[in-house]
Amino acid sequence: MKIGLLSDTHNHLPATRGALDLLVARGARHLVHCGDAGEDVVDLLSATCQAHGIRAHVALGNCDRPQLEDARFRTSPAGIERAEAPDFVLAGKRCLVVHGDRAEVLRQALLSSRFDFVFTGHTHAPADQRTGSTRLLNPGSVARPRQGPPTVALLDLETDQVDWFPVPP
Repeated sequence: MKIGLLSDTHNHLPATRGALDLLVARGARHLVHCGDAGEDVVDLLSATCQAHGIRAHVALGNCDRPQLEDARFRTSPAGIERAEAPDFVLAGKRCLVVHGDRAEVLRQALLSSRFDFVFTGHTHAPADQRTGSTRLLNPGSVARPRQGPPTVALLDLETDQVDWFPVPP
């Protein structure tokens, strides 16, 4: 199973549409947004999930939280689980999504050895590192990269291979 990873879209619809099209075309069967999505992007993620029969997990980022103070009164968009730090199992791999602004949650998750993968954002820079048995992946930023081009990542859970792709303009 391939997971498409994106982060820090900051409600930028054209770039996010290009990123989602790229990930789905390359075989993503699940999507993970690592935070700072924006409400319009969440709707686009939902539409993409519905159109392709897939699901997504979305972490709340520091830019998402102010708009979601009333989140407990809203229904989740179709195909999406959105939370501060959603965790889930896919293809036998335990995964956690946490926006990088929650440094202590991120640190504890990495040190706990409970997760095979921790997906994160916030830094706007791609990363791939291991802490014990846990692999931390950051896809970079779709809309506002701090170094290099805007990027997304595609993780193949069967082979443990991750590839980063530039987001088309």
